[in-house]
Amino acid sequence: MILKYISRFFSPKSNFSDKEWILKYQITAMQVLSFCFGLGVLPFSFVRFSEGNYIVAASQLFLGIFLLHGFWKLKNNKNFYHHYSITFFILFFLYTDIIFFYVPQNHLNILWIVTAPILIFFFLNKRGGIIMFLFVMLFIAYLIFSGYPYTTAEFITLMGAFLTTTYIMYIYEFVKESEKKRIMHYNAQLQKEVEKQTKQYKLLNNHLQERVAQEVAKQTEQEQMLLMQCRMASIGQMMAAIAHQWRQPLMNINAILLNIDRAIENQPLDQRYLHTKIDEIASITTHMSQTIEDFRNLFNPKQEKITFFLHESIDEVIMLLKNNLKTINMQFHAHKDPLLLYGYKGEMIQVLIILLSNAIEILFTRNIRNKKITIKIGKKENNAFIIIKDNAGGISENILKKIFDPYFTTKQQTGGTGLGLYIAKIIVEHNFNGTLIAKNSQKGANFIIKIPLDED
Repeated sequence: MILKYISRFFSPKSNFSDKEWILKYQITAMQVLSFCFGLGVLPFSFVRFSEGNYIVAASQLFLGIFLLHGFWKLKNNKNFYHHYSITFFILFFLYTDIIFFYVPQNHLNILWIVTAPILIFFFLNKRGGIIMFLFVMLFIAYLIFSGYPYTTAEFITLMGAFLTTTYIMYIYEFVKESEKKRIMHYNAQLQKEVEKQTKQYKLLNNHLQERVAQEVAKQTEQEQMLLMQCRMASIGQMMAAIAHQWRQPLMNINAILLNIDRAIENQPLDQRYLHTKIDEIASITTHMSQTIEDFRNLFNPKQEKITFFLHESIDEVIMLLKNNLKTINMQFHAHKDPLLLYGYKGEMIQVLIILLSNAIEILFTRNIRNKKITIKIGKKENNAFIIIKDNAGGISENILKKIFDPYFTTKQQTGGTGLGLYIAKIIVEHNFNGTLIAKNSQKGANFIIKIPLDED
């Protein structure tokens, strides 16, 4: 915890780029040196004042204040480092000269010379290090010619230690700069490669986006074509249903006309009888016209979204297919509360016609004796459920997963398109945000529609 606080205390507040990683460590080290050396020098200034050595005391006081001020400036502004480091070594050099001349001499006074190259080359660049090296050499030359009380062996040892340290630090600085240039060159090459790869990825991404847009447009076009085919197939179903609906009324009209014809042949025509028969024919033709209108509204392409009761749509479908349901036990269990849906009512009716027509057809195809279809409406967690059951024996497991695929049909011989269930699933999922699934029960197939209800 203490080390973490100390590390945070000496960490610079400036932001450093990747290229300034060496500068960051130099500033941190200079902060530590300035802070510790500044605090260490200040107490000695008071001791020198008490001893009457005012020149040394003033130099120590000035240097201590300068170092602490430099510590604070470095912590907040990295741009201050360049000028501060040069000034630091100049003042440090002058300070040591003052100490050398105004403090009683001993051999330890100039030991700092050995450490000078390490400090200079670490905090300054190679050129600054060489300049400071020459200054120190001049100082040593001055000591030799001024008769400083060192023996020849001591001067040789001092010079050797200084030159050795300087040479090692010079080589270190040379290697550091060479490595820095190598890393910078590598980074530049890497940057070029990244830019090259980025351009390629952008081109690839643009190409992929174009391909995706093309595929989406193609898929949309295919879906529109499938919807059109399904609509045409539905129109065919509609025509077949109309024909089936009209067969009995046309037979009734034919029977009425035959009765009128006999009446004309056998006896004078009774005007009241004639009006009665005409009214019957008018009633039948009105019913036939309404049948056309019902189917036309069902497949009207210009429908608008409306709010409608689900049970009413099912009643309409049962009414439209009533002739096909004459020999089938049809049961409809509505929910206790009327369920409102929002969407295209005609499309929901189309889905129900597809599912109910399939159930009717399979019952007759398999010659089920006691034919039965059950429609049930339920509600759970703000979702409406429509379950359509039959007792035709169910769907083979090997095709159960394929029945919603486009163009998949088991009714090739009877002209099945394989689009009915596919379009029903698209309508439920895309236009009602719901789901349509098929399952097998013990007696037959279950088609389950799940549609979210409007919370309002």
